[in-house]
Amino acid sequence: TEISAGSSVTLSCQLYSYSYSYAGVSCDDWIRSEGIQLFWVNQTGVNLTISDSRYQISAPGLCIITLTTTLLNEDDNR
Repeated sequence: TEISAGSSVTLSCQLYSYSYSYAGVSCDDWIRSEGIQLFWVNQTGVNLTISDSRYQISAPGLCIITLTTTLLNEDDNR
């Protein structure tokens, strides 16, 4: 897709592990028992939070997380 300043981009990440699927456990139960968390970070490794109005982060379950943002010129297409 063509990305440019002013356009919105949505990224989605979903955790999948053979461990929980083989054991017949739901991903949400497995991730909870393992203490795993999914989160988005910026290029310096700092967690993005929902309090930053530039990003819309949603997590409809423990094993999936989406990030939507509008690109700015200073993003340099990253």
